[in-house]
Amino acid sequence: MSLINTLKALIKREFWEHRGAFVKTPIIISIVMLVLIIGGYLTSLFLVEKMGSGEFTKQGLQELSKFSQDKLAMFWSGQIVSTSLIFIFVLFIVMFFYILGSLYNDRKDQSILFWKSLPVSDMQTVASKLLTATLVVPMVYTIVVMLFSIAIMIFISIVLLVHGFSPIDLVWSPSSLLQGFLLVLTGVYTQMLWALPIYGWLIFSSSFSKKRPFLFAVFVPSGIALGWYWVNMLSFKFTDFTMFKKPLYYLGHSVLPFASGVVSDGEQGHFSFDFDDNTLPSELISRMLSQVISLEVLYGMVFASIFIAIAIWIRRYRNTT
Repeated sequence: MSLINTLKALIKREFWEHRGAFVKTPIIISIVMLVLIIGGYLTSLFLVEKMGSGEFTKQGLQELSKFSQDKLAMFWSGQIVSTSLIFIFVLFIVMFFYILGSLYNDRKDQSILFWKSLPVSDMQTVASKLLTATLVVPMVYTIVVMLFSIAIMIFISIVLLVHGFSPIDLVWSPSSLLQGFLLVLTGVYTQMLWALPIYGWLIFSSSFSKKRPFLFAVFVPSGIALGWYWVNMLSFKFTDFTMFKKPLYYLGHSVLPFASGVVSDGEQGHFSFDFDDNTLPSELISRMLSQVISLEVLYGMVFASIFIAIAIWIRRYRNTT
């Protein structure tokens, strides 16, 4: 029980120190997007009035009203997916730089000496940072996405009422907020599982680098990959970039978990989205979960575990940069 309390306290510390990135960033993004949507609607009304075609918006809403309930359910699920992609991409960027600086910044500002004076082990410290990045912050972003989606639905309901349509029939009845929440939640944690090897490498880079961990984290694997490519090219084993297909496969799922159609056709790999007008939310959830249960994710977890263990060992003996 004391271990759980210690982890809770350490996770609270991470939130206190990174409240802007963890909480304020998604809220600011949602506010900006909401303002742009409302402003775009009001601007379109002004332009439509100037052009003398005031029925333009109403015609669009009439087309929406012709959808069946199942079609409307798919439509609103698609809206939740499309809006959440921005938040999920930002989440990956925020976690990238948070983990990259998580252990390095403590050494840089010498605060590591204070934290090591407390009865907290290096394993607990590293675990709290990883739990914050992989479990807690994704939940915060999911909640913000759903609140933003509800705000959009309220705004569209007002627009429907103004034009004489029923928001109950077109918005609230066909849409399932619970299913949308599960869809986004599955997406962010699918992203987390695919990104584990990246996070493991980043926290190792944060513990190992004496200066500029970003350069170490990015250029070391890039240099190794390019070196291996040139060795194979000079030995005439291959002269194209097919060796980068697997890393791009990992990266694609790590950044965009809803890209469940990332496939490999023979020698040519390409990225695509399986989500379309006929894709049910439950089907998309099943696709993401089926891809999580794979050897690729298992190998990624083993890779991450090795580098996380090395990062804990390095932190135990490195107190300064």
